[in-house]
Amino acid sequence: MNTSLHLIPPLGEVITLIGDKIRGGGWYGHTSGLHSVAIRVLNFRGRIKVYASIATQPADEDWYSVLPDNAAYIEYPHPDYIIPINRQGETSTIGFNFTTNAVWLRAVVDRDYLIPSMYTPLQIMPYGTVSYILVNY
Repeated sequence: MNTSLHLIPPLGEVITLIGDKIRGGGWYGHTSGLHSVAIRVLNFRGRIKVYASIATQPADEDWYSVLPDNAAYIEYPHPDYIIPINRQGETSTIGFNFTTNAVWLRAVVDRDYLIPSMYTPLQIMPYGTVSYILVNY
């Protein structure tokens, strides 16, 4: 495949978002299993998770993390990130590869642990946004 696919739609002022499942390389019979992911965040605070499943009709227990070092999530801001003055979160782009014959992929943006559910969109805005989570295989 030569096209990058979005794992989540534009984030907007939401606290948590579970992206729709999209087809991975295994769906199309790609045998290498190699997938590349790019994540771009702007002034973001929260956690990002990327999951894969080899099941054709995945249930909740069929999803597994494909993040580097088998991490459950990527935390923003990273511990070594120096937050600029007048900012609260991290602005960065990261990329990583993983190898699995994934039939399905999805991403999750999680800020439930940071933001009370009764916050309004104006109160959520300072927590930043995810510009994109892209996958290519």
